[in-house]
Amino acid sequence: MELERIKNKVEAGSSSDFHIKDDGSLYMRNKLCVPSDSDLKQNIISEAHRSRLSVHPGSTKMYRDLKENFWWNGMKRDIAEYISKFITCQKLKAEHQKLGGWLQPLEIPEWKWEHVTMDFVLGLPRTRLGLDAIWLVVDCLTKSAHFSPIRTTYTLEKLAGVYIDNIVRLHGIPISIVSDRDPRFPSRFWRSFQQALGKSIQLSTTYHPQTNGQSERTIQTLEDMLRACVLDFKGGWNDYLTLVEFPTITVIIVV
Repeated sequence: MELERIKNKVEAGSSSDFHIKDDGSLYMRNKLCVPSDSDLKQNIISEAHRSRLSVHPGSTKMYRDLKENFWWNGMKRDIAEYISKFITCQKLKAEHQKLGGWLQPLEIPEWKWEHVTMDFVLGLPRTRLGLDAIWLVVDCLTKSAHFSPIRTTYTLEKLAGVYIDNIVRLHGIPISIVSDRDPRFPSRFWRSFQQALGKSIQLSTTYHPQTNGQSERTIQTLEDMLRACVLDFKGGWNDYLTLVEFPTITVIIVV
């Protein structure tokens, strides 16, 4: 077997990447080597995929996470095959098709949370607390995001307060915000928002896929994860909102 062959090399002093611990387990640097046992590998992948702390990640993120702790030949292939057969994910993942035409990307920001995109996820089932929407704010540089549960009946002043409590408290006031100017962002909301922050902020005046596509992709990821949580763990969407925020931050988003 492959691991036995590697162990023999380690014992003979001819392998520098691998080492054997006192309990006899084989490690490749700091990663546990997994034997050629298909059931064991499937159990590891399944646990990583269904864990409440991972929330149905895609194959690329799962590979990045698992390879931090485990090693076996063909890990990436095994993970991709598992994800492709997982019924919950295949039912939930919407088709993400790239738009036609040439898009001009935004200039890359120099500092975190200076330039953000924002949007709302509407039409959610009303929770026991009366929450029925999510306010999504994404940092244009790091792609990290914050999800704030809200009510669609919140006043403009209340929404501005939510932003201050959840975003400004952690990251300060942004220089610019990209958003579409649909009914969710009326001009009176923007006036109240800037008045509450005490600062004039640049707002993108029209919706363009190349400027606010980051919010759209993050919304899709958020919705997929929340649906998966509700299906697997039961309960309301707000019970898992904080849980999905961290894995969403670390997901690799391909433009």
